[in-house]
Amino acid sequence: MTILLVILVLICFWGVGLPRYQNDFFSIKTSTAIKGIFSFLILFSHARSYLTLSNSWVNSIYCSLQDHLGQLIVAMFFFYSGFGIWESFKSKKDYEKSFFKKRFLKTLLHFDIAIALFILVQLLIPIKYSLRQYLLCWIGWEDVGNSNWFIFVILCLYLIALVSMYLQKRLYRGGLVVSVTLSAALWFFLRVVAGKESWWVDTIAAFPLGMIASLKKEQLQLFLSRRGISFLITAGILVLFFFVHKTIGTDIYGIATCIFCCLVVVISSWLHLGNPVLDWAGRNAFTIYIIQRLPMIICSFFGLSNNPTVFLAITIPVTFLLAEGLSRLYKAIDSRLFVNA
Repeated sequence: MTILLVILVLICFWGVGLPRYQNDFFSIKTSTAIKGIFSFLILFSHARSYLTLSNSWVNSIYCSLQDHLGQLIVAMFFFYSGFGIWESFKSKKDYEKSFFKKRFLKTLLHFDIAIALFILVQLLIPIKYSLRQYLLCWIGWEDVGNSNWFIFVILCLYLIALVSMYLQKRLYRGGLVVSVTLSAALWFFLRVVAGKESWWVDTIAAFPLGMIASLKKEQLQLFLSRRGISFLITAGILVLFFFVHKTIGTDIYGIATCIFCCLVVVISSWLHLGNPVLDWAGRNAFTIYIIQRLPMIICSFFGLSNNPTVFLAITIPVTFLLAEGLSRLYKAIDSRLFVNA
């Protein structure tokens, strides 16, 4: 696993640059590259859960890093989603009127197409789930071997964003206050009422943080344009993050999540990332995420989990091929259903 991590580091250094100041650190190009990095880390993390790994240093270095990062590898997806939605709301007239169909329903449809593939495969191999799982898997509340919690949470956050956008037009900054309040309510419902595991709620706070970053975008760009200050801020946030991350409790992990997002944003203001590999992975992050467990399930069924080299050599390229195929299918469907929505 550590070898995969080294390869990812080398990929990240491809095309890296240190400009005097990168004013477009909130741009689609930069955010896509960053999402590409974390797409790989999520893929590696899920692969590890199926494998029987030795305790050699080849694996221990990667495992230590993954254990330390934990759910933070998905934080930037929530952050950039909240940021992107609010940017579109600011720049596109009546954006909120088509939001439910073009964002919420489209995401749900894409997810359900992947769910259908999981269920189809499981008809061919003897893997069975409960009726409750088969009924509720379509909204991400339950799983049928797939990754589900992220989809359910992001769909709820989309609804929160929709309410916030409508209120923002009537109350100055009221929409963002509502987004923070409702996000906290979502955390309470999932963690306390529904009793979901901590990973369902660890990164929720990153979504309204992204919306707030959009509101303060110009001020942030001006503040971070001072290179010396940005380096000092980076060092300060880094120290704060490592202190908080090691001492904070599970149920207030959102604080560490927000600090981590701030750290990534500040670093991206002076570290230029981007190359074809990261761009592809970032653009296809959603499809990589929702389909990656399918080849892993199949390989595990045939007993390949005990051979990490073979398992990874099969599942990683197959995941990329499936993701590319799904992305093309989604584009064809979207062109018919959502372009003029």
